[in-house]
Amino acid sequence: MRPDDEEVFKKDGFRCVYCGHDGRTFEGWKFLVVDHFKPRTKGGGKDLSNLNTACLICNLMKGAQEWPSLDEAKEDIEEWHSKMRIYWEKVVKPLL
Repeated sequence: MRPDDEEVFKKDGFRCVYCGHDGRTFEGWKFLVVDHFKPRTKGGGKDLSNLNTACLICNLMKGAQEWPSLDEAKEDIEEWHSKMRIYWEKVVKPLL
């Protein structure tokens, strides 16, 4: 049986393990989801050791990707966030 979402969030301090998004307020918490570090489609289980707190954006970017370690996943996702910011600065912000 899979642990409750709140058990996973508590384990991770109500923060996204990938980017650090703070879910300790209602406004932050509503963007938290439970992520399977090793995706279920690739044999990942429902045990607490495979479940992490993620924000919606990191969870979407991660998708069904697999990494050998959480540190490697964080590094790649941080790079993706940086590329997203550059795109926003160059393309989206001028439209505002």
